[in-house]
Amino acid sequence: MTILTFVDTETTHLDPRHGDAWEIAVIRRNEDGVDTEYLWQVRPDLATADPESLKIGRFEERFAVPDGWDAIEVLPSGPPMRENFPAMLFDLQDALQRGVLIGSNPGFDVAFLTKLLQAHGRKLPWHYRPIDIATLAAGFMWAQEPELMAKDTKPISSRWLSRQVGVEPPGDDVAHTALGDARWARDVYDAITRGGTR
Repeated sequence: MTILTFVDTETTHLDPRHGDAWEIAVIRRNEDGVDTEYLWQVRPDLATADPESLKIGRFEERFAVPDGWDAIEVLPSGPPMRENFPAMLFDLQDALQRGVLIGSNPGFDVAFLTKLLQAHGRKLPWHYRPIDIATLAAGFMWAQEPELMAKDTKPISSRWLSRQVGVEPPGDDVAHTALGDARWARDVYDAITRGGTR
């Protein structure tokens, strides 16, 4: 069975040449169908950070790595767990191992994850072809409702597509958090692949 890995990153810039991932979420669905959630925050270099990118991810409000720490794993309950950087990279590789990456615009996340891992001499552990939930939802909608899809030639909103398959997109309190967006990608994927709502 294919291992599914629903991913999202929050970054200091929209361009990986100038910025880095500071928050990374992975939801790994193993062969037994059980999902395991992982969430890390990494101390980024803010020298070339884009203020708008930081604002979108609410960096000032949400960044939780204490002074003197490189990284943390954010646990479902209790305080964050301190991670040294090599251990965090090992855990990230392990969570992504043999997985098909699924997300909203996963090419963006792949670029930042690639930069992070390759900068530290790590191999890329995932399947080479990611799945974009917006593209998946658009294909599903074209098959189900071609007349509706043909009405508008503009780029189609991923949030609109999400609602069309029965999944409410993340609200303002959850949108642009790595785990919130990874959960959204999972829910849209599941809605489509498990029969959809139409």
